Amino acid sequence: MAEEKLFVRKATGLVREIGAITAIIIVMANTIGLGWQKRVFQYTGRAPLPENQYLAGIPPMTMAFILGGIAILLSVLAVSVLSSAMPRSGGGYVVISRIIGPVWGFLGAWLEFLSIAWSFGIIAVAVFEGIFQIMGPVAFGPFPLGANAFGSNINDITLFSGGLVLVLVFTVIGIFGVKLTGLLLQAMFWVPSILTFYVFGLLSQANSTTVTQGMTNVLGHAPLDYVNGALTQGLDAAGSSAGGYWGAVSTALVGAYFAYIGYAASTFVAGEIKQANKSLPKTLVLASVLIIALYVSISVVAADSIKGLATVTTTSGNTYSLLSAWSYLSYGGGDLVKAGLPNVKLWTTTVAGLTGSGINLGSANFLLVVFGVFWIANDIPPFILTASRILFAMSFDRVLPAPLANINDRFHSPINAVIITGIVGILGCFSESGIVDAGTGSWNLGGNVLLGQILSSSGGVAITDFYDSLFFTLFTLSLVILPLRASRRQIFDTAPYKPGGKWGMVLLGVLGFVANLTVDYIFVFAKYGDFELSQATPDTYAIVFTVIVAAIGVVVFYAHRMRRGINYSTIFAQIPPE
Repeated sequence: MAEEKLFVRKATGLVREIGAITAIIIVMANTIGLGWQKRVFQYTGRAPLPENQYLAGIPPMTMAFILGGIAILLSVLAVSVLSSAMPRSGGGYVVISRIIGPVWGFLGAWLEFLSIAWSFGIIAVAVFEGIFQIMGPVAFGPFPLGANAFGSNINDITLFSGGLVLVLVFTVIGIFGVKLTGLLLQAMFWVPSILTFYVFGLLSQANSTTVTQGMTNVLGHAPLDYVNGALTQGLDAAGSSAGGYWGAVSTALVGAYFAYIGYAASTFVAGEIKQANKSLPKTLVLASVLIIALYVSISVVAADSIKGLATVTTTSGNTYSLLSAWSYLSYGGGDLVKAGLPNVKLWTTTVAGLTGSGINLGSANFLLVVFGVFWIANDIPPFILTASRILFAMSFDRVLPAPLANINDRFHSPINAVIITGIVGILGCFSESGIVDAGTGSWNLGGNVLLGQILSSSGGVAITDFYDSLFFTLFTLSLVILPLRASRRQIFDTAPYKPGGKWGMVLLGVLGFVANLTVDYIFVFAKYGDFELSQATPDTYAIVFTVIVAAIGVVVFYAHRMRRGINYSTIFAQIPPE
C-alpha cells in the first residue's frame, strides 16, 4: 500500500520552528499558572494541621510538592525517552497508539484533548479572577466588611464574558502558527519570570513588623484578629481531624499534581521542535527541575513569611498562627466575612503586597498585578498548541475527519484543529465562571441536570486533571511494553536514548507507570480528588460524564473506521511521516 494511502498525505506540512529555549518555555508556561500562587495556603486551609506537628518545620504542601515532583520527574524521564524515539506532533497519542494499540491511543488522546481544551477556557476566565483577587488586596485598601477586590461588581457574567473574549483572541492568534504564538509566549513568560525575583525579595522582608503594618494599612486588621476568628470557627477541631502530618500531605498531593499538570506540554508539538530527538529529553528534564525548584521554594518562603505571626496555643496543645488561621478562613471551613474581616483571600501576592505596604513600597504593588496575571495568562498559548496538535495527529492518522489535519501553507498551522480547540475552550468558560452553577449562577441550568452539573464550577474544573493523569499513565506504560514487544523492535532499535538498555527502559517505564497510577488513585479516592469514591457522597456526575465521554470516543473511533473502510492495522504499524 502506497504511503499516501496510509496517512492523509506524505508529509505533515508542519515545520520544525521551535528552538530549545521556546520548548522549555512551553513547558514552564503551561505548568506555572494559577494554582501555585495560592497552593500552600489553599491546602493549609483544607487540612489545617497544627503547626507544631510539621515534620522538621516543613509544611505539608511543601512536602507534597517534593513527593509530587519526584513522581513528575519519573514520568518526565519515561515520556522523554519515548518522545525522542517518535518525535511527532501529537506526542503521547502517537506513542500510545503505536505501542499499546490504536483504540487506547485514541481514547487516551480523546480525553487528554478534552482536558487541555477545557482548561483553555478555565484559565481564560481565571485571568480575570486573578485580576480581581490580586489587584484588590495589593493595590487598594482599606477594605470595608465583606468587600472583595471590586466589591459587588464582580459577577459570573463579567467573568464568563472576559474569558470568552480571551478564548476568541488567542484562538485567532493560534491560527497564525507556532512562530507568532511562540513570540507572544516569550514576551508573556519573561516579564513575570523577572518579577518573580521581586516577589521573592518582598517575601524575604516579611516579618511581624512589616506584615502587621501592611495589614493595618490595607485591611485595617491585625494578625491576631485572624487567628481568633479562625479559632472561633473551629480551626482547632479541623486541625485535630487533619489525619496527622502524612494525612495532610496526602490531601495536599491532590493540589500538588494539579499544579504540575503541563509538565510534558512540549511532547505534543514534538513535530515542530528542531532536532527533537536530541533536544526534547534535555529540555523536558531541565524545565521540570526548574518548576519543582520554584514550587518547593515558593511554598517554603511564602509559608515562612507569616508562620509564627500571632501564634496561639490551644488547650489541646495545638499551635496555630496567621498562616493556618488565614488559610482556614480563605479555603477551609472558616469564613472571612463571618469573622468580621475583609473578604480578601490569602495568595502569595497578597503577602508580598502587604509586605510592600509595610516597608513603604505600596506604590510599586502594581508590579504584583502584572506578575500574578501574566503567570496565569501565559498558560494559554501552550493550550492552543498542544490541544490542536492532538486533533491534528488523530486526523492525520484518519481516525478523525481529514479536514482537521489541513495545514495553512503560509502559517504552517492546523487551522481547523485550532478552531475546534477554541470552541471546546468555551466549555471551560462556563465551568470556571460559575455562570451555570445550580442556585447561584446567572444562567442556572438546574441542579438535577447532568449538563448543568458538568459545566458547573464543581464539575468541569475538577475532572480535567484526572483525564490528564490517565493519559500519562498510558504514556508511561508504553515504555514498559516497547522493549518487550517484538513487533516494535524497529522503534526500540532506532531510539536515540536507551537508558540502561532493554531492562533499564522497562524499569524506568515501571517507575513512571507506578507514579502515575498513584496519582490516579489520589484523584479517584482521596478527599478533594476528582471523584472522591472513598467519601460518603462521591461525585457521581463526574463519573457518569467520564463514562459517557469515553464511550462516545470509542464509538467515534470504530464508526469512523467502518465508514471509511480504513485498514488501521496497516496505518498503526507505521510511524507518521514528518
